[in-house]
Amino acid sequence: MSNQDDSEQNINKKKIELVVARIQATISPNLKLARGIDGSLDKENMIEHVKKGDAIGQRIIQSHLNFMRAQSSGQLLAKLNTVQ
Repeated sequence: MSNQDDSEQNINKKKIELVVARIQATISPNLKLARGIDGSLDKENMIEHVKKGDAIGQRIIQSHLNFMRAQSSGQLLAKLNTVQ
């Protein structure tokens, strides 16, 4: 395995750890994520999918990363300031 592969695996592990920590810290156990006709996911189901890295988990990871990027770049605050 090359250094680049190792680096990408480490980054993916860190993303998973980050998103799992965010879900554990910020999502109420009573909250459910609606998935349309596929039903809903509770907090533990979300964490399970993220840890597996399956398609649902990847979408959850991507949505958390997008939110954090918007938050850190100021885009989120700019959008919130336009809401009246």
